[in-house]
Amino acid sequence: MRILDELTNKSVNNLTLLLEKSEAIQLIGYLEALVSEGAQNEHYHLNDAGYSKEITITLYDVSNLGNFSDRYKSLITNDV
Repeated sequence: MRILDELTNKSVNNLTLLLEKSEAIQLIGYLEALVSEGAQNEHYHLNDAGYSKEITITLYDVSNLGNFSDRYKSLITNDV
């Protein structure tokens, strides 16, 4: 697991998510889509109703990081 604070560009070790039920349902749907067969290079953005807050989720495989930016490759491999 890797968590990036995009404002500070630093790795985060702890995170608390407080979701409304509709947001949790949407997140479950995104996670199910990510782990389904055939889902490759997918990512999803979960936004609040006002689009002022966002969670981006994706899957990674350390043996295949070709489509990730250098920043994400560094985060995945070095957790920094």
